[in-house]
Amino acid sequence: MTSNHLPYFHTLPEKDYQKVVQHSRKRTYLPGDMIVRERTLTDTFCIIETGKVEITKKFSDGEEMTLALMEAGDFFGEMALLDQGPRSASVRALTETTILELSRESFEQLLLEEPTIAYGIMRELGKRLRETGALLIAHLERKNKELQEAYLGTVQALVNALEARDPYMKGHTERVTFLAKRIAQRLQIEKEDLFALEIGALLHDLGKIGIPDLVLQKPGPLEPEERYRIMEHPQLGEAILRNIRYLERSIPSILYHHERMDGKGYPGGLSGKSIPLFGRIIAVADSFDAMMSDRPYRHRMSLPQAVEQLRQGMDQQFDRQVVEAFLQALEEGEFDRILQGNPQT
Repeated sequence: MTSNHLPYFHTLPEKDYQKVVQHSRKRTYLPGDMIVRERTLTDTFCIIETGKVEITKKFSDGEEMTLALMEAGDFFGEMALLDQGPRSASVRALTETTILELSRESFEQLLLEEPTIAYGIMRELGKRLRETGALLIAHLERKNKELQEAYLGTVQALVNALEARDPYMKGHTERVTFLAKRIAQRLQIEKEDLFALEIGALLHDLGKIGIPDLVLQKPGPLEPEERYRIMEHPQLGEAILRNIRYLERSIPSILYHHERMDGKGYPGGLSGKSIPLFGRIIAVADSFDAMMSDRPYRHRMSLPQAVEQLRQGMDQQFDRQVVEAFLQALEEGEFDRILQGNPQT
């Protein structure tokens, strides 16, 4: 991954850059030093102050792929802003290199103190995900089914990182994906479309990357401004994935799953069949799982209560055909694993 564009942190005004530096710690590496080793734990997002690094990924068949060569002003380790799990690639210094390390806690502090700077970094993070995703996707296509599964695993790792931010969301994405796939099969969606829906379901809450933990984990009703922030997550998710050709067909699941049949949803206020089918399917799956899950401010509904809510919402909040497909699958026991707490997507 190479670029003729000026590295991001060289485009920041000096005063903004210094504010980032104030939240960082500095380390120096010699040529050949391993800065990050794949599959090891680290919680730092890294900015290259001086020097040059190589980022590589090793696949299960032993093949090693160079993802990027980076120089001063660039950054790596953006997944550290989401979780503290094993790293997905290795980073090695090619020259004497000075790194500014920013922990997730430090970034959250930057988000509170300098939100404009922090959101600018997050937008660049989205661009990086697109570039890296495009590179990996080309490799996955060449490796066919085996690497498609590896790609799904990477998406699932991102989902797990997102859900780790909110204990009440644990397992939510997996359950929504399970439900959505069964609904889609009832609607006789083509296999190729089913895969696009699966990816969209897995990533439907991706935009919550941009929602501060203080809002995401608030143990009570949200204030109007906080609710507005939450309502931004479909558009934030779409912005992160925009222009990744391989994911274009999954974006409707992300962008439109909070639209309503009566036009009173968000973000676009679409109505009826103008809402893409993927969005209408995810809306039912997402709402059912939310109703059947505990939240800090309310207890879960019983199964009959949740089913009644879906019935009452037909033609207003939900697509009647989608709800009927859901109810048919429910009556025939296809959701027993969900109800027993053991989804298999």
